[in-house]
Amino acid sequence: DLCRILLPVIAFTPVLASVPPLRARELRTVLLLGAWSTVASTLVCLALRGEVLAVGGYRELSIFISHIRLALLLCFSAAVFAVMAGRSALSRLAHMLAIAWCIVFLALLRSLPGFAMLAVMAAYGIWRWGAERGVAVRWSVRAALLLIPLAAAAWAYGVAKEFRRGDATDLALLDERSAGGEYYYHDRERPLLENGHYVWINVADSELMRGWERRSALRYHGVDARGDTLRHTLVRYLASKGLRKDSTGILQLSGEDVRRVENGVPSAEAGHKGPLRARLEQILYEWDEYKATGDASGHSTAMRREFARTGWAIAREHPLIGTGTGGTRPAFAEMYARTASTLDARWRLRAHDQYLTLLISFGFTGLLWSLFSWWWPAHRKGAFRRPLFVCWAVIFSLSCLGEDTLETQPGATFFALFYALLVFAYPVDAISVQAGPAPGAERSA
Repeated sequence: DLCRILLPVIAFTPVLASVPPLRARELRTVLLLGAWSTVASTLVCLALRGEVLAVGGYRELSIFISHIRLALLLCFSAAVFAVMAGRSALSRLAHMLAIAWCIVFLALLRSLPGFAMLAVMAAYGIWRWGAERGVAVRWSVRAALLLIPLAAAAWAYGVAKEFRRGDATDLALLDERSAGGEYYYHDRERPLLENGHYVWINVADSELMRGWERRSALRYHGVDARGDTLRHTLVRYLASKGLRKDSTGILQLSGEDVRRVENGVPSAEAGHKGPLRARLEQILYEWDEYKATGDASGHSTAMRREFARTGWAIAREHPLIGTGTGGTRPAFAEMYARTASTLDARWRLRAHDQYLTLLISFGFTGLLWSLFSWWWPAHRKGAFRRPLFVCWAVIFSLSCLGEDTLETQPGATFFALFYALLVFAYPVDAISVQAGPAPGAERSA
């Protein structure tokens, strides 16, 4: 399976490294076709799966490829459109619109890593632009670039502070019974918050089950459309509306509310906030739940912490030469069992960090060799002076922090094809690649 996944590396690289470099027009055509095809695919996704946005879905929006890999392609496509804007006003306008669409779709995908990649690429482009200006402009640009991450951090802090704003309910003065006479369940130590309201207080399970199953065909102790525990989704949804989790709360739900719970929407606010803010709040809730229960199963951010903790434990036991390629998966399975991980069996995955995976598989020596093998050819070929290669390198390097990019076929193709194109097959005349052919050049050629 790994040989099949990595086949693009031994297909693209020897071919593109052993033939003469592409002509500027050829490379420009290949990259722009790729970028426009990415835009076209997102339009098809929106047409076929746009309804998932109404219920807070975003992973399901990408139907041809993982939403994570699609985010990488959108970021690189934006870089291609920016670098290869062309000379004509129509071409520049089309590329500006395409860049705007890439940003919009990244927002629909709720891709925080994608926006981080765009921010780094934009900072690189602005830095280069400022370096060619006077001293006053240059230092003004650099000062502004320092303020951007501070502004982003301030925004994230504001969202987190509002998300964790205190509920006015006094946990020491909670009702003992519901209106129907059932004893409430209260978790006073770890109640969690949803839209500013405590989740795990005023829960009357029997009333909630009877009331729910009178209004829905889905079982209370079953799962919703996303495969999550329906009881958990329902309790969170009621809390987000400030309702009690009993028969009175169920009666106050509209038919649309019931449908949203069935579809796995955990908050009444889902779909009514900006997608990035919604994603950040989702991460905050998942992290709070992980700290409260110790169970990360099904929560992407919390699970990555468990993956990393297990991976580092393996790496410490095999520091020099690693476990070997075939030993990585068994090593994870053994370490999960030894540490009595709280992750469900289906979530006991590998590192989700390409650098850590290389360290586990090949040890410190292998990790250094891999990094050197990525850097040295690009350095010798002068690729770090090419803006498009730098943008691609930013995307690839950052993606490896949160994913095993080279452990999937699309990820390996993204690495092998674009590295070979931008390092080995890059034309000698870089200016014509970026600007496009001059008027009349095609006829003279």
